[in-house]
Amino acid sequence: MRLMKSFKSLKSVYKVCFLLAIGLLQISTNLMAQNNTSSPYSYYGLGELMTQDVLNPTGMASLSYRNGSVLNVNNPAALTQLDSLKFIFQIGMVAKFSNLTQGNDNDSFNDLNLSKLAFGFKASPRYGVAVSLSPYTSLGYDITNRELVEGGDEYFVRSQIGTGGLNQLMISNGFKITNDLSLGVNGIYVFGNNSRDEFIVPEDNSGTSYQNNSKLISQGLHFNLGAQYKIDFAKNSLMLGLKYQPKIGVSAKRITQVISLGSERYRDTDRGQYDVPESYGASLGFNKGKQLWIGADYLMEKWSETKKFERDNLLLDRNKFSLATIYNANDGYATKFLKKLTYRFGAFYDTGYIEIRDERIKTRGFGFGVGMPLARGKGMINVSFEFGQMGTTDNNIVREDFGRINLEVNLFENWFVKRKYN
Repeated sequence: MRLMKSFKSLKSVYKVCFLLAIGLLQISTNLMAQNNTSSPYSYYGLGELMTQDVLNPTGMASLSYRNGSVLNVNNPAALTQLDSLKFIFQIGMVAKFSNLTQGNDNDSFNDLNLSKLAFGFKASPRYGVAVSLSPYTSLGYDITNRELVEGGDEYFVRSQIGTGGLNQLMISNGFKITNDLSLGVNGIYVFGNNSRDEFIVPEDNSGTSYQNNSKLISQGLHFNLGAQYKIDFAKNSLMLGLKYQPKIGVSAKRITQVISLGSERYRDTDRGQYDVPESYGASLGFNKGKQLWIGADYLMEKWSETKKFERDNLLLDRNKFSLATIYNANDGYATKFLKKLTYRFGAFYDTGYIEIRDERIKTRGFGFGVGMPLARGKGMINVSFEFGQMGTTDNNIVREDFGRINLEVNLFENWFVKRKYN
């Protein structure tokens, strides 16, 4: 009888989450449709991977982090620690400022985008659930080259423009197995459009111009797993976090179009799939009391084994290392504003998954941030600043120096609290 009651309760939670997820998807699809990057490196693979933030608790250095007021969907096992009296709503924005350097040439770009929408709550004493929407990859390149016609002495201009990207809608579930062990699973729906357009125009406008358009429309499901194990000693604790994702093919449709002299000369629609890579990660976090957390993450993605429409991606395995620390200055008795803040510091090194002219395109960065509580415990505003570098100027390759401002707002609604009236 108790098992049937728990099953019905879980079924009701999923029904509520499904309905809210559909509403979240409808509201935010247009907001997520814009480009999240202007990086020329988004030309390669599925685009630029949108997973660089290490400072907010929901960033990469978080497989071993959990808190009753934080939606850590990166490791869904952490959701078992959610405050049972809180419904949490989260929205994130990111502003990116980039400076591109190639030889003696420089260019600058600015991007402002929605980075995350999420909500979550504790559905039962041993089960936490969250629904989130965030970008997975993004295209935003605009590359123009002057090239010599093969076998001739005339030149043409080739322009390549990429827009769009892939988004992921996740339903995250965390299950408390024992007081020290929690397991989790993310069900992930990937969707979006990657558009790649190429324009070939004779330099003197005396010949024929061509336009090649390619659009990848994605719509598929995959999943990943997470685990956390806690070891308590004195007033401190160690937390081991693990994550695993199998290689799974995501359904896609590719539309190719060739236009010449203003008329469509060729059009083809191909149905197939591309692979989400097998990946695994591990993290170790140390909590000193309730005020200090220090964590280190490692993530490995096997992009070299993935294919797109039965062809090798020609990508490399990606390794990412992250370090972060969070200090909560509020000991429970703070009255001054600065002592109510949460301070964050972090750094990361990412080997990337692309190689150009025998140069691996690596990314490194560091940053700092603060969390500011709202009045009467109604939420938290997290602001972080990141500075990093991607690529190199060696072999006439582009180096991207960037800065990011991440703004994340967490709103709390108390549940199951009896109101008192006079």
